[in-house]
Parts: sequence; C-alpha cells; structure tokens
Amino acid sequence: MTAADLRIEAEQSLDQLFDWCCAGSGPPGRPGVFRFVVTTPSGIRTRYVTSTQAGDAVLRDAPGPPNATVLISQADLTRLALGELAGSLAFATDALRIEGDVFLAMAWFDRLRRGPR
Repeated sequence: MTAADLRIEAEQSLDQLFDWCCAGSGPPGRPGVFRFVVTTPSGIRTRYVTSTQAGDAVLRDAPGPPNATVLISQADLTRLALGELAGSLAFATDALRIEGDVFLAMAWFDRLRRGPR
C-alpha cells in the first residue's frame, strides 16, 4: 500500500463518517451551514454540512457562508457519532471547538446523538 492509497482510504473513511452522521441525525432543527475542520491521521480535512427541513447533506465545497465552524479530530467526531462522547463535554474540554453560532452547532450534535440508528 502506498501513501497515496492511505490518503484515499482516509478521505473515504471521513466521507463515510459524515454520511453516517447525516443519515442518522434526528428531525431537522433550525437550518444552517456548518464548516467542519477535521484533524485526521493524514492531515486537516474540511467538509460542509447543510441542515435544512429536508434533512442534512455533506458537501466538500461551501454552499455559502457557514453559520458555525467546528474544529474537531476525526476520532472525537467518531466518538460523538457513536454516543461515546457528549457534545457538551467535548466542548467543555476543548475536544470540540466552535466558532460562530455555538448554539446552532450544539443543537446539531444533540440531534446526532438522538437520531435513529
């Protein structure tokens, strides 16, 4: 396996994590655009999540200015998605940093934890 193969696998893993998060989130809350800056084993990656009444979607490019920027590691995002880490605890311990609309971003994480599985 080459370094390029590892980078491709890391990108695919991150995409799968975001797809799973958006598919499992609860009913839509207030609409918003979130910019996620994720620290992965292969470097910093950015994804955008749009939350609308129709549901959530993951994009690689910004659909517009984000309401909030979320800075988190891929490991902590995975723990949040699995319910092993609460958003409030992650935020209080700096595992999760939010710039912009903190309340909107935290509401998205709360929906993620309560969503159907």
